[in-house]
Amino acid sequence: MNHLAQSSKHLLDDSGSSSEYFHRFGLPGRAYYKTDVFEQEMRSWNHTWQMVGRESQVQNFGDYFTCTVGDQSLFVIRTENGSLRAFHNVCPHRGAQLLVDQGNCHQVRCPYHAWRFSLEGNLLGLPQLQCFPGIDRSAVQLRLAQVDTWGGFVFVNLTPTGESLQTYLAGFPAYLEQYDHDWKELERVDSWFYEEPVNWKFLVENYLESYHLSTVHGKSLQCFDPRNIQATITGRHYQICVGYAAQDSIKQHQVFAGEPQHKSYQGFIFPNWMVNTARDNVSVFRLLPLSATQTRFEVLIYQTRSQQTAFPYNRDSFRAEFDRVLQEDFGAVRLLQSSVRSQAYGVLQFAAGLEDGIPHFQRTWLAAFNDSSLN
Repeated sequence: MNHLAQSSKHLLDDSGSSSEYFHRFGLPGRAYYKTDVFEQEMRSWNHTWQMVGRESQVQNFGDYFTCTVGDQSLFVIRTENGSLRAFHNVCPHRGAQLLVDQGNCHQVRCPYHAWRFSLEGNLLGLPQLQCFPGIDRSAVQLRLAQVDTWGGFVFVNLTPTGESLQTYLAGFPAYLEQYDHDWKELERVDSWFYEEPVNWKFLVENYLESYHLSTVHGKSLQCFDPRNIQATITGRHYQICVGYAAQDSIKQHQVFAGEPQHKSYQGFIFPNWMVNTARDNVSVFRLLPLSATQTRFEVLIYQTRSQQTAFPYNRDSFRAEFDRVLQEDFGAVRLLQSSVRSQAYGVLQFAAGLEDGIPHFQRTWLAAFNDSSLN
């Protein structure tokens, strides 16, 4: 059993049952700043499905884009038969990075020594073959990862075989498909990111609870009715169906416009994807941990063509208002990060019905650590 699992097990044993421990105390402070914890949890991400882009980025034969999963670089590419492939972005010869950014190619050529690979990952050729006596060219391949799609989004899993995306999502697509617009028709209209000096888990936990809404977002999110939030555990994930307030003014909300008493379909897909629907857009948050105390927080904004026509996207005003909401969250989360080394740090008790998503996330997180592949 790894170090964190051993430490957590000891704490669980001291406090009684695991459910009681998570309900009252949460994770120990070291889970939010220790480098060895961070390194192990990044390895646990290898066994999860993570959203990395849109199918529209790889529409044609040879189109590719690069992406990062945990601390691993990959690329997704469209093959000649129309299927998608995902590979580790590493040449098997000496480990050089193969591709950068996005583009189109009909062969993958290593920029270091010019080894060439097919879009299926097979070795096609290499310079000065005579210098590699005994090499079995048929056995040299790029390292494969799983790739699949839902709603136009591309997901990858570093484990080459195993649990399918459909099984992993555990019914989450059916929940999101209640939204009035077709997910496959979404087009990205904007994106930006922040680098916050906080552990990624604090950002997740803040998203999963509604207890802070009246304090932190008392003015910025009056479009929602905090008394009308229905949260549902779905596999590893957490659905958060948020009711809109009754007043007509919510139709004019800059980032979360809606119809009175309708619903915004929001939620968290483990380990790092959050989605929020509004009348005129879909916003997605994607977390990329950079270290135990530094996280890249990406914001991706999507609209369908019909939404773009009916509600033209105003980048400056939209970003300004969205930034206002996010800075409220970031400020709150920094307060947590500043305290994790204190001897007094801890969670007295989670608010029933308002913070239930946090213990579920923490149990899921710990289960990922206890994966046998980490032992």
